[in-house]
Amino acid sequence: MKFITRIILVGIGPHSKRVYLPALTQLKQKFEVEISLAIDVKPEAAKITHYFEKHDYQIKTLFIDPFTGQLPEALRADLNQFVEENNINAVIIATEPSVHHAYAAWALSLKLHILMDKPVSTRENAVSDPAQANGILDDYQQLLQLYNDFQQEKSTIFSINVQRRYHPGFQYVMERIKEVGAATNCPVTAIHSSHSDGQWRLPTEIVLQDYHSYNKGHGKMSHSGYHIFDIVSQFYDASAIAEKTPDDMEVISSLVLPEGFIKQLNEQDYETYFKGDYKQVKIYDDAQLVNIFEDYGEIDATVLVRLLKDGVNMANITINLLHNSFSRRDWVIPGADLYKGNGRVKHEYHNIQQGPFQNIQIHSYQAKDKHQHNNKKDYKVGGNNHFDIYIFRNIGMLGGKHPLEVITMKDLSALHKFDDSKLLTEQAKTAVIAEFLGFIQGDLDKKDLKSNIDSHLNSVKMMSAAYLSHIQQKAAGNLVANI
Repeated sequence: MKFITRIILVGIGPHSKRVYLPALTQLKQKFEVEISLAIDVKPEAAKITHYFEKHDYQIKTLFIDPFTGQLPEALRADLNQFVEENNINAVIIATEPSVHHAYAAWALSLKLHILMDKPVSTRENAVSDPAQANGILDDYQQLLQLYNDFQQEKSTIFSINVQRRYHPGFQYVMERIKEVGAATNCPVTAIHSSHSDGQWRLPTEIVLQDYHSYNKGHGKMSHSGYHIFDIVSQFYDASAIAEKTPDDMEVISSLVLPEGFIKQLNEQDYETYFKGDYKQVKIYDDAQLVNIFEDYGEIDATVLVRLLKDGVNMANITINLLHNSFSRRDWVIPGADLYKGNGRVKHEYHNIQQGPFQNIQIHSYQAKDKHQHNNKKDYKVGGNNHFDIYIFRNIGMLGGKHPLEVITMKDLSALHKFDDSKLLTEQAKTAVIAEFLGFIQGDLDKKDLKSNIDSHLNSVKMMSAAYLSHIQQKAAGNLVANI
């Protein structure tokens, strides 16, 4: 009898529709896998049922009442019974992140394999309540303990879907950092990273939209921001010099909240931009929004991370996270797909210094917000798949002929035989799923896993402390959150 991976897919939002469902269909060519049950909330039932019918997905569905906090006991009992009766061995968690912890804790109680979207968790009101900001780290530590408790009895995977760890461009960079670390005993000494979404949301949408929301007291850092916390942690650790590992972390954050956003662009500005069309979508004036936006989550964030050893700062990491940035949106009614499209344009930049020996820069800049169809020209600046790496080396110390090496994604695409018609970030996400299935099938050892939960501590610390720093500033003027 062939081993079959039977999965419960929790959450059928934009990410599942664009990534998990098509990827699992594609990977059936290589793995024995099926989605035995798909779960979402009752308000989404009609749309999901229509979507499944349109795309011919023959998947059993369960629609539940929304909840916060712990998994409701009745739901837990129903899911436990379903797992037992249907030989379920894996779960994919693609929900709103504030319920990641609840579903993960349940799955761990049954010793299931887990693939979960980033971040590991977030908390409602993380931007204003220190207990919730600290709770992000508490959630991680609790899940890690639950995971470790049974690994000697049963070895499972608990993968966090951060596709940059699987992206060949980022892998190439980390190999070069490791190479210079081995040659010089020099760790990474400074990092500057910037990520912007081009996600222009109009004021009423900030109030009403629940996808990548602000209205629950968290924002950009709990959305795509976690990817950047995670990849800078990977960059820093890549040199792998044990005796130069920091033993302390301090975090200082500066957040732009929705109340600051309406000072940048006020209601008169929108009326100028969109003329009479703005009246179609304007529900609140700026005076009302000031009150509504109290304790809303962050739109933009700048974070300074100080890494210390023996009480001495040995590296600065600066992280700039922007939802409010260059966009292609020029319309008032939002599109149906808020995940891709709707004017969203990604700009990403990383600058990694390794003392006097090496500087690596990554440049990735889109100019289009339509990413369904791509070609070889999309590897150029402004293209959907643009990704250039500049490596500057001290060849007098390290050897070599050229102090500058430029590697484009076109070079890497030719080497790895990528599909030019698809976004490379989404091909990397397929690699995440393939690793997940490969481990379950027995093709991979745990040491081969790129993003298991036990490798996410520093990423979670940065996110938790960035919220805490903001709260401390408002309460007592203390900028520094110490982890």
